[in-house]
Amino acid sequence: MKFTEEHQSLSETVKNFSENEIKPFADEWERNKVFPAHELFKKMGDLDLLGITKSSEVGGMDLDYSFGMVFAEALGYAADLGVITAIGVQTDMATPALDRYGSAEIKKEFLKPSVSGDFVSAVAVSEAGGGSDVAALKTSARKDGDDYIVNGDKMWI
Repeated sequence: MKFTEEHQSLSETVKNFSENEIKPFADEWERNKVFPAHELFKKMGDLDLLGITKSSEVGGMDLDYSFGMVFAEALGYAADLGVITAIGVQTDMATPALDRYGSAEIKKEFLKPSVSGDFVSAVAVSEAGGGSDVAALKTSARKDGDDYIVNGDKMWI
């Protein structure tokens, strides 16, 4: 892969953000058992860092996956795996399916505010009986009119 000036620029932006907005505060967040996800993600959204590979129709940058990898690598300068993982859940676990398969209504309601940093997204996979083995999931959903009724238990959301 050829590393372009665009890649370098993104890398520097994320590295600077990681070193200035995460690393200096990570120990304090850990000590106080708090993580200001809403505040941090809003700052990231304001820099367009939560939608690098998301479509422009939802405020994303519409860049290819190589830019996502540059983003992930530069986040390493934050030196806090917990915070880096939380960001990765937002950018690469909770939102890609919404971008690819979501209706216009779903994208407007959930994806756009996730990309802008106004929403903090989450995933709920792990269950007591099967951990994160998706083949062992017991939670079910059934359609009820315009809604879905979800039955089951999740942990570590």
